[in-house]
Amino acid sequence: MTVFWSLVAALGAVVFLVGASSSNAQQVWSIYLVNLVFWSGLAVSGPAIAGMMQVTEARWSPSVRRIALTTAGFLPISFVLFLVLYAGQTVLYPWVTTPIPAKAAWLNVPFFWLRTYVLAAILFAVCFAFVRALLRDALPPDDERERAHRNRVAVILLMLWLVTVSLWGFDLLMSLDPVWYSGLLGGYYVVTSMYPGFGLVTFLAIRANARGVTQISPSGIQDMAKLTFAMSVFWMYFFFSQYLVIWYGNIPIETRFFLSRFFNPPWGQIAWAIFIVGWLIPFSYLLKRLTGRPPTRHKVFTVILFMGWIAIFVERILIVFPSIDKNMRFPLGIREILITAGFFALFALSRQRFLAKYQPLLRQPR
Repeated sequence: MTVFWSLVAALGAVVFLVGASSSNAQQVWSIYLVNLVFWSGLAVSGPAIAGMMQVTEARWSPSVRRIALTTAGFLPISFVLFLVLYAGQTVLYPWVTTPIPAKAAWLNVPFFWLRTYVLAAILFAVCFAFVRALLRDALPPDDERERAHRNRVAVILLMLWLVTVSLWGFDLLMSLDPVWYSGLLGGYYVVTSMYPGFGLVTFLAIRANARGVTQISPSGIQDMAKLTFAMSVFWMYFFFSQYLVIWYGNIPIETRFFLSRFFNPPWGQIAWAIFIVGWLIPFSYLLKRLTGRPPTRHKVFTVILFMGWIAIFVERILIVFPSIDKNMRFPLGIREILITAGFFALFALSRQRFLAKYQPLLRQPR
């Protein structure tokens, strides 16, 4: 499988490089940005989830906590991909070539990329410091000094994660349309990264159980399902809070964001599909799982998790593409599919490499 994913990643890279230098570079850079914010948000959410479990002393979750850390394997690749994004700044961000005087202090090229790269580098470094702190061998399970150290690193990680990921929402997404603004978009991006993040950790825990790598109890899987349910509710809460404020204010510079996505085809139909597939169906199913005996089979649950990931990915498209060009088509061409497959392959390969390095420690009972 390693050879296969390597070929897919290489093919995706070639397709991207050819497309980025073509006459349709805007479409290519747009799908690149969608993948970058989706997979990077997913990768950094794993250590953040583990950090939350560490700080809250979730004693039911040592195996789940270690599984959550495995998404950190993508972070070095993510940083390189952030560096590549610099080459597409003139295509994606209109304020680069046409500065906005009122926002020039914040939206200027040196400061924009300086804060993006510095914060990402610090956050990723702290994530790996947390990985090393949790995945150590030959440590007493109740070592108070070690527990205090892990808690400190987890707190630092969570603070950096919240600031950095919020700025990804404001900088990488909102500034695509520098005239429009929302004070909630940063928090919204954090929440919409956590929803598929919890879903991915839950899926990986189920998969690890099926392969005999871990022995997480059905109640532990049930708890992860409850957290995924909570994130789905939180997502819709943030969306409605943002929508309500903009609708009630009825300011044209704000309402244009929703008008272009709810009333212009095909984006209006896509928005409703995201709501139904990504929230309404998962909410209905997960609500049923909050009570009763924890099930031992999870086939339907796995389908629900996949629906959540696909919906959030399409939601990233819904945010990015109309902001760049309201007439841009939905990315269903072979080129966009191959670029997305390349990102997925890089994510899978990086996690395999992480597993190969830390496999013995991931199997430990505590």
